[in-house]
Amino acid sequence: MKISTKILLGFGILILLVWVIGIFSITSFSYSGTLFNKMDTDTIPKMTTVAEMSQKITEAHVEFMEFLLSGKLSSRDKVSGILGTLQNQSQEHQKREIETNGTNKQTAEELFQKIQLFSSSVVEVMDMKTRGLSDEDLLSAQEKSVRPTYDTIMNILANENESYKSEFSIMRQDVKSSQSNGLLIIIIIAVIAMITGIILSIVYGRIITRPIVNLTNSAENISKGDISKPVIKETDDEIGELAEAFERMRVSLKVMIEEES
Repeated sequence: MKISTKILLGFGILILLVWVIGIFSITSFSYSGTLFNKMDTDTIPKMTTVAEMSQKITEAHVEFMEFLLSGKLSSRDKVSGILGTLQNQSQEHQKREIETNGTNKQTAEELFQKIQLFSSSVVEVMDMKTRGLSDEDLLSAQEKSVRPTYDTIMNILANENESYKSEFSIMRQDVKSSQSNGLLIIIIIAVIAMITGIILSIVYGRIITRPIVNLTNSAENISKGDISKPVIKETDDEIGELAEAFERMRVSLKVMIEEES
């Protein structure tokens, strides 16, 4: 094997280890990036939507009760506007759960239906107020239709919020774990690469320098007139070819000296 081939082989092993480090790094940080992307485009928007719906439905219920007590048309208009926003948000929330194949698809569908029912119940009771029904009838209708639906929706939103918080916490932990494991693997492989590099340097250093040292000693002996010891070829590379040339030279010198004698 040629010396250049030996050197390239050593560098090839080191390059392979560097590639292994790179692949592990890319895999680890790619997984972390995927989790971050999922949090940004999926979990966090869902948490935000649930929080906004909780706030909106509370506002709608407060304005609804204000309308029942005071009969202000401004309160009724606010309720109508909030209910429209709620329905749009619940529909988008349901659509996002379906598109992302989320675990809360059925809950999102139930939430959408309950908000539809809540909206129709609120509108019905407000119409009763407009027709001049008594406060007793209005409160009775509110307790039978609006209040139970409102409580159910708030419970659903609270459960969804806890579910998304738990999912978010797990994903954060996965990101930290992935980064820690990736960093640990990179350090381990880097240490292995360093140790391998040192070992290869020592081994190849001896493989290359030992024949050179022996050849230098043989040349020194020949220069002193000692041509009795053959020059041994230890390798099949350029140094081995040089040893063969020295051996031929030694044999030629020996023949010439014998002929002169």
